[in-house]
Amino acid sequence: MSLDSRDLRVGAAYERARADARSDAIELRRRRRVDLGDLVSVVFESRETLAAAAEEALRSERIEDPEKVDEEAGRFRLLVPPGGGLGATLFLEVSDAAEMASVLTELEGVAESVQLEIDGSRVPASAFSFTAAAADAAPVAYLRFELTASQREAWIEGARVLLRATHPRYSVSTELSDEQRATIAADLTPAVAGERG
Repeated sequence: MSLDSRDLRVGAAYERARADARSDAIELRRRRRVDLGDLVSVVFESRETLAAAAEEALRSERIEDPEKVDEEAGRFRLLVPPGGGLGATLFLEVSDAAEMASVLTELEGVAESVQLEIDGSRVPASAFSFTAAAADAAPVAYLRFELTASQREAWIEGARVLLRATHPRYSVSTELSDEQRATIAADLTPAVAGERG
């Protein structure tokens, strides 16, 4: 899974396709979004979701210069997880801007407390900050999950998958639905096929 600037539509080319592109991206992100309690959501990213976010960021900033498009693509490329791993964006679900600062303070470090549990085996997230040129909702952090071969295999075969936060002020767990698990499993399939081959 990679993201190249040549794959991104900008300017008039993106404007012509934007309505359908946004509709597709919204549906894709819906299937990849996991609500973790009332205050946190996690979107498991794919090449398609990252390309859609990059195109919107480029549009918002009115960037069409090939060099700057390549620079922005490079920033989003950093979010592509390594082979066999998963990447996700963590958002705080706070609609009132005045409340955001206090929630950020209250939940400082929550990204570092996120983990997956695949058939009883835990996978801690490694978290880092990311700032795009523009976005509809500002992410708090980007997460990476490094899965073992057996964890990938279990996920693909339909094992129970939980997402949890173990923050001192925010401890919550959510089981992924069959649709979420199957959608995200597609990101793991090439790695598993390579391990068998």
